[in-house]
Amino acid sequence: MKKAATAFLLLVLALSVTGCMRLYGSYTVNSDGTITSTTKESLNKEFADQMGSIPENSVLETLEDGQQYYSVTETKTGTATEMFENSDVIMTGDIFYYAISGETDETVNSGHDLSEAINKSIYVKLSVTLLSDIVDTNANVTTETSGQTACFDTSFTGASWYAYTAHGKELIAADVTAPSINNITDGGYYRSVPDVTFSDDICIASKTLNGKPYSILNVVDGMNTIVATDIKGNISTATFYIDNKPPVIKGVKDGKKYTGKTYFYVKDKLSLASVTVNGKKQKLGKKKLVKKGKYKDYYKLTLKKKGKNTIVAKDSAGNRIKFKIN
Repeated sequence: MKKAATAFLLLVLALSVTGCMRLYGSYTVNSDGTITSTTKESLNKEFADQMGSIPENSVLETLEDGQQYYSVTETKTGTATEMFENSDVIMTGDIFYYAISGETDETVNSGHDLSEAINKSIYVKLSVTLLSDIVDTNANVTTETSGQTACFDTSFTGASWYAYTAHGKELIAADVTAPSINNITDGGYYRSVPDVTFSDDICIASKTLNGKPYSILNVVDGMNTIVATDIKGNISTATFYIDNKPPVIKGVKDGKKYTGKTYFYVKDKLSLASVTVNGKKQKLGKKKLVKKGKYKDYYKLTLKKKGKNTIVAKDSAGNRIKFKIN
């Protein structure tokens, strides 16, 4: 089950095609560090009636656009981790930051850009209240922004939403720690997309993959580059390789019989890890690498044993190919 805050921030994706949603959220930091949220999801009456999808426990009301909506309101209190499940949102007593221009962890698989869905399809209004006066914010609803409260809505076409107290600005200015890119080995090889996560001591401002907003849809075969930037501007970079094709063996054919001294040639698209013959690991030094001709960039190896021979070649991603030669 999605938690209240995450549902508020991400429900826009599920209903972005309708253009009939209005979402309201009010988040207040309490003195004990917990956050109290009041969220309201409002579905256009005309649309809901046509679709036969009137929300349970809803109240019919007329909102500021003059139209009628079925509204469901919920209030919860919890920790910041409970309220905001992804690393693109932070709310403390001194800092609020929502990286609306980047895709959140839960939208990665959808390939959608959250900011585009919000700005084009659904009206969202969000107010945040910190523990002391806000001294820096790009809140755009100025008539409702004062003191400890900042109010945002989707008439603002900028990137991320933020609000800082004086102490919050000091914390950001002192931040020298770059974000962490987790669950991945820098320079590692994978057969499928690794389950990458991100973390930061304050907040991540953006995540990109191959120069685009982070999404597994932007993964390519071969080298991929991840860049994570926090709100201070500290940057972390990691690369990984996608390889789901096994090495290639040429010069011999699986199951065939050969007489005399027999050579075979092995190559991998990205990184050949090992070749064994009858379980014995073969040396893959530069002297074995063919410099020119038909098998350029292949390793040239020899079958010496009479009778049955088993060749196994593996790459760095774990793909393997097996030949049996007589």
